[in-house]
Amino acid sequence: MLYMTKSALFKNAWPWLAAGVSGVSLALCFAPWNQPFLIWIALLPLLAALWASPKDTSGRKAALLGYTTGLTFFTATFYWLSELAGLFDSPALLGLPLLLAVYLAVYPALWAWLVAVPPQPAKTNAGSSLRNITFAVRAACAWVALDWVRGWLFTGFGWNTPGIALHENLSLIQIADLFGVYGITFVIVYTTTIMALVLRRIFLVATLRELPNLRGELMTAILLVGISVSYGVRCVVQYNTKGTVPFRVLAVQPNIPQEEKFETQEEDAVLKKIEDLMQVVSAIQPPADLILWPEAATPRGMFADEANRDFTLRQFERGNAPLLLGTIEPGPLEPSGTEMQEYNSAVLITGKDAPLQSYRKRHIVPFGEFLPFRDWLPRWVRLLVPGDLAPGKDDNLLFLDKPSMRIGALVCFEDSLASETRALVRAGAQVLINLTNDSWFSSSAATVQHLANAKFRAVETRLPMIRCANTGETCAVDPLGRIDQRLIAFTEGVDTFVVNPPANPAQTPYTRFGDLWIAACGLAALVLAKGRLQKPKGTLAASQE
Repeated sequence: MLYMTKSALFKNAWPWLAAGVSGVSLALCFAPWNQPFLIWIALLPLLAALWASPKDTSGRKAALLGYTTGLTFFTATFYWLSELAGLFDSPALLGLPLLLAVYLAVYPALWAWLVAVPPQPAKTNAGSSLRNITFAVRAACAWVALDWVRGWLFTGFGWNTPGIALHENLSLIQIADLFGVYGITFVIVYTTTIMALVLRRIFLVATLRELPNLRGELMTAILLVGISVSYGVRCVVQYNTKGTVPFRVLAVQPNIPQEEKFETQEEDAVLKKIEDLMQVVSAIQPPADLILWPEAATPRGMFADEANRDFTLRQFERGNAPLLLGTIEPGPLEPSGTEMQEYNSAVLITGKDAPLQSYRKRHIVPFGEFLPFRDWLPRWVRLLVPGDLAPGKDDNLLFLDKPSMRIGALVCFEDSLASETRALVRAGAQVLINLTNDSWFSSSAATVQHLANAKFRAVETRLPMIRCANTGETCAVDPLGRIDQRLIAFTEGVDTFVVNPPANPAQTPYTRFGDLWIAACGLAALVLAKGRLQKPKGTLAASQE
């Protein structure tokens, strides 16, 4: 009796444990754990839980299994959001990763619901293979479509789609110039689904003799990965710097803790640190083509008062080169209006008497730069974000004369957003420059995850990117996604980065067409949804073909 009870308990518990294992495996693929090989098998436990007893797996249970995977994954991978609790002295913020995961887990839940019933074997081996291949394509399309929606709905938070886990796989990530990072995600999810279907079919007949009948499924996965890798190798081998303009940039990484920026008595010390670093910059010969300061380089920004403006201009003169810095910038809400607002901007100073150029951040962060539903929230929540910044409206470039250079500036997390980057490249940018400040999250893995997501913007557009961060990662990324050099994170310093932007950039297919192909993925997901909705509850009917 006791044995039967334990057996029944395990039978009921193991699907939920398997779903949790999938969530943990997904999290382990990203920093700080960095085990990217797991991305190819991370979803197998979830699929095993969904398909073990399809007759017993209702749509509700399937969605809850997927939700378990998502809740585990997103809570673990975005654990660093809890660093805000100490910064704001608010223990309630320790639950922020879980709170965000409660929402983000909806997407894996929907995917699990869509793929919960695998295809039935057909009368012929060829028919069975075709059903499996079709199902795997639709499963991969559904994941891509849902991750894409996650990247923009409610302002979006699309970090760490499965393709990001392979950011150091030089040969495989090159297809991003065709399909974006979601193209790599498609390859991963398709391959994993095929593996799960193959294992299921072998398990059903309980013999490896079934393997010859699975050649179709296996060959499609091998071909998909092989073609992607071959394309990537070709891109790497043929890469050259002909028709480019050498561009020499000095980046300043002050490594100022966010707590110091909150304390007014620390402002002089912060400015002194920047002044000391600029003294190092002035000693480097020959002078750079451009000097970079990170986002929010000075505590209150160069426009806060006359003293801050004078300080910034003095440091500009000391550097003997144009200066691009991140700062809060006041400006009218509308071009012809009188209502003033503040923007998170990248400001370019090219001369003491020359007009300032600025790019105003267009994608502002909820709960960081503005508070949604401010009037409805309790006072203690409103105090965490005392004022709202306004989003910029223009995808304008910044211009240098010597050398002639069109700069696409990206502020804060904008370098993790393909849509913002594409807009600047389509406007004519030759080089991408990101000014950011990840010190909000202390010395956690946030900075490493941020860089992993940002690297794909260089590959997607085939333009070099230079990142200047307060605490790191300050580095240069070439058009193949390689990091040529970097400053050690969480240290202060200055370094020279030389990149080779194209004189006349050719737009990649992804730059031109973006995520249009994901519309087809959405249609494939709708086909799966139609099949699920038409199927009588609790049956093992075939998926809609």
